[in-house]
Amino acid sequence: MRRICRWLIRFNVAPSDLRMQRRHKQIQPTDLKIRAIGAIVREFRKMAGHSQERLSGECGFDRTYISRVERGIINPTVGRLWQIADALKTPLSQVAKRMELWIVNQERRPKKPS
Repeated sequence: MRRICRWLIRFNVAPSDLRMQRRHKQIQPTDLKIRAIGAIVREFRKMAGHSQERLSGECGFDRTYISRVERGIINPTVGRLWQIADALKTPLSQVAKRMELWIVNQERRPKKPS
């Protein structure tokens, strides 16, 4: 931070002259299969009483990774899903069954009119 301030003073640049980068809005998934993974990971995590930080620590991941999985931004590999299931002390087969049930329940719901 000091280097930036010194640079601004040295070159006589006002902070308002610098352009700030905008964060790109992350697109939420519409595919039920992708959303199911995140919904079920969140459900099992809350049932186990874990925070995202605690779960990520037990799995060896970054907290933002768990957050992005739960929001459906990224798809975890089977190996990573297995690590998450082990940290939650849940068999992976039970996680997979619950995902299938979640998808069926979502498909049965009436669509909201646009």
